[in-house]
Amino acid sequence: MSEMKMTTRQWIALGVLTLGAFVAVLNQTLLTPAFPAIMAEYGVDTATVQWLTTGFTLVNAIMIPITAYLTDRFPVRTLFAVAMGIFTLGTFFDAIAPTFGALLTGRLIQAAGAGIMMPMILNVFMLTFPIEKRGQAMGFYGLIIAVAPSIGPTLAGVVIDHASWHDLFFGMTILCLIVLVLGVIFADKTPANNAGVTLDKLSVVQSSVGFGSLLYGFSSMTNASPLICVIWMIVGVIFVVAFFRRQNRLEHPMLQVDILKTRRFALSNIIGMVVQASLLSFGIILPIYMQSMRGYSATVSGLVLLPATLVMGAMGPIAGRLFDRHGARKLALVGTVILAITTLMFATLSDSTSAVTVATIYAVRLFGLSLVNMPISTWGMNALDNKVINHGNALMNTFRQVAGSFGGALLVVVMDAGASMSSSYLDPLHSQIFGVDLAFGLSGLLCVVACVLTFIHVRDEAPSKDVRVSASTKSSGNVVANIMKRDVYTVHENDRILDVLRLFSEKHISAVPVVDDQNKMVGFISDGDVMRFLSTRAEIMVDPVMMIAQVARDDEKFDDRLDKLMNKSVKEVEHHGAIAVREDASMGDVCRVMGQNHLKKVPVVGPNNTLVGVINRSNITNYAITRYLERTNQMATA
Repeated sequence: MSEMKMTTRQWIALGVLTLGAFVAVLNQTLLTPAFPAIMAEYGVDTATVQWLTTGFTLVNAIMIPITAYLTDRFPVRTLFAVAMGIFTLGTFFDAIAPTFGALLTGRLIQAAGAGIMMPMILNVFMLTFPIEKRGQAMGFYGLIIAVAPSIGPTLAGVVIDHASWHDLFFGMTILCLIVLVLGVIFADKTPANNAGVTLDKLSVVQSSVGFGSLLYGFSSMTNASPLICVIWMIVGVIFVVAFFRRQNRLEHPMLQVDILKTRRFALSNIIGMVVQASLLSFGIILPIYMQSMRGYSATVSGLVLLPATLVMGAMGPIAGRLFDRHGARKLALVGTVILAITTLMFATLSDSTSAVTVATIYAVRLFGLSLVNMPISTWGMNALDNKVINHGNALMNTFRQVAGSFGGALLVVVMDAGASMSSSYLDPLHSQIFGVDLAFGLSGLLCVVACVLTFIHVRDEAPSKDVRVSASTKSSGNVVANIMKRDVYTVHENDRILDVLRLFSEKHISAVPVVDDQNKMVGFISDGDVMRFLSTRAEIMVDPVMMIAQVARDDEKFDDRLDKLMNKSVKEVEHHGAIAVREDASMGDVCRVMGQNHLKKVPVVGPNNTLVGVINRSNITNYAITRYLERTNQMATA
């Protein structure tokens, strides 16, 4: 489908959302160079300080599954304002934190806001741009987001060396407030399409206890007994399994876990999890190596990371365009090979490795990562229907948070164990460096696993039309073009809903494609869209003291809603993620699109996504009968 024309205000709204993601990522990277200073100020060790990362990850993972429901239920403006407000509150807590416990509390509050905000923003981007532009759009989104880790460590290093890490969070609090105000002004306030959905409370409990216990068990590996960790992990697995089973039984699940049956999406998650497990350790271990073991200042430690993040930021749009042009396989293979080699090179760090060497290897490593993360994620998400993109984002982010938490905690345990084992024959400095090398060696092996998985499983299959426009798979004889109906009823995006309902009534139809001035398909509107607008809306309210949920229905009369509807334009009500097939698609693809999405008919588009017809189930049935009889007669006469 062609890319929708967006107004200046819509572009500004996207910019504000991106700025929110920028602030969240900047806040995360600001903390990395501050670890040694925090350890010194509060008198905590490595195993304790890493909770600032793993605790953030834990709460993030608990919140993310709920975001699929929240994005269905609330407008973007409301959700962004609440999430950014929570994030701002946590940032202020960090700025004034008198103890390590207070600092950790602020981080957990931040995580609750970020856990809602980041998947929501990614969901908006995925649905704003058509599939053929998603790679490039996500590349530019990655470029903007990459600016944060580019300046974060360097900025933090300079401030820490000349002031206090507390000042970082005071500055961040002001920036968060600015973004919050901009979000309230510019973010999209269009009501959610599924404003009547309800939240299954048992699913929330199962998800929170399951993923929370699982992550807590992983994170506790650094400072708790193995038995306690295993118990927490078992509890987590039991509740996660119960959560998944319940989602498969519910008519309206909180999280549509059945999308994991989509092979490409499942594989992209597995590869992403393996990469994420090897990734998180660098943010914890590398600054400790640079500052505590090598004696470099926080400024130098931040500067070492700067070239790498600049490279990754610059590669975002490039990788996006390459993905749109060549697919995921080649990019991901090259990327995982580079990741494996450079990560294993970090396993050879010594007491004489220069800062320039570390910076160079790290820059090449993030160059490889830029060829893996976005292409693999987009490759997997493109296999999903637009209706479940928010659920796909929630699952993908949750799984990566779990993998990152497990990998980060495991590698810190390996680092400490390596240092302890070698302390009998090495001095303290060299035993610590040995532990660092051992952890990076394991991280490199995880990258090798990701490389093997990519080589075996990632294929540049034509995008299935579980998305906006199906693949242009060539079919001999151009069957779709021959059997489709070319005399198609359409409505213009600026038509009134009153005109649409008259067309439905006079022509005895229930849905029509929406076109723009160039006859390009920009959406689809059905009587179901009308029913959703006219339906009574329900709202769940929870008493914060008694924790009793009540359902309230709006008092707006049907006639009042009807008056509002009739005066709206089609583009205010239509379904923007409409499904279409190309006229040169294979019959197999068309049948799959209609079957998987339960469609009775599907629009057909030609060059430049211009609407050229509609194909019905009856067209396919008649063709199938005719085709079978022809082949049977040919075999009988042969």
